[in-house]
Amino acid sequence: MSVNTTELSIEIIDIVSDRDGARLRDIVEEVDVAKSTAHKHLTTLRDSGFLVKRGEIYQVGLRFLNYGEQARSRWPGYPHIEEAIAALTERTEEGCDFVAPDRGRVITIAESYHKWAKFEGTTTDGPSKEYRARTGSYYHMHATASGLAVLSTYSKSRVEDVIERWGLPARTDHTITSREELHAELEQIRERGYAVDDQGYTDGMRSIGKAVHGPEGDVIGALSVSGPTYRVDGMVLEQEVPNALRDVVDELEERLRTTN
Repeated sequence: MSVNTTELSIEIIDIVSDRDGARLRDIVEEVDVAKSTAHKHLTTLRDSGFLVKRGEIYQVGLRFLNYGEQARSRWPGYPHIEEAIAALTERTEEGCDFVAPDRGRVITIAESYHKWAKFEGTTTDGPSKEYRARTGSYYHMHATASGLAVLSTYSKSRVEDVIERWGLPARTDHTITSREELHAELEQIRERGYAVDDQGYTDGMRSIGKAVHGPEGDVIGALSVSGPTYRVDGMVLEQEVPNALRDVVDELEERLRTTN
């Protein structure tokens, strides 16, 4: 009974987060529980600081910020990751981020944007409000260069497990949406050593990503560089950014090996 209760609370938090705020009636309709049951869960979560209530709207509370910052700072080699992000941003003069794998998706745990880097793009839903990575944002792995880079280190069966759980939803007309295409792309990434996402997440944006391995050889995430197609093209796409990624990832992995 206690496990079911916990699962319901987690489901309610997910609904509030996905909707960017939800009313009591929204929770009742979506999880199909009694109004009194939903109200008890919402009240408990609010009293615990996991949710806040503004008018009739419940929203995610600041207590998650405390836990999130703790989780990020405890990620393997996080101080070195921050240094790597800064170095890559300075060298490429584009937006850079580091993502970590989490239950079949990737989540941004560090990001940096060069002062000259500006970009606005679109998705199948219209103008993109997420043209830049934001700390704490989740992404489907098949739709980003960093996610593809991580996926390329997985076995075929593990990739299939990710697909079964999350599917291959389209972000743009360029997003990989078939198993065959995805596996073929992953094979190219393994041969090339890095991943390229050509407008698969946002129209008009290209990203290049490379997996990062920890001291034990396990993949702890990926670094990526993103920018508009008119800037990330030609020699920049084919040599400059990949070379910068290789250098920074090599240095990061060396620091992870020697300081752990």
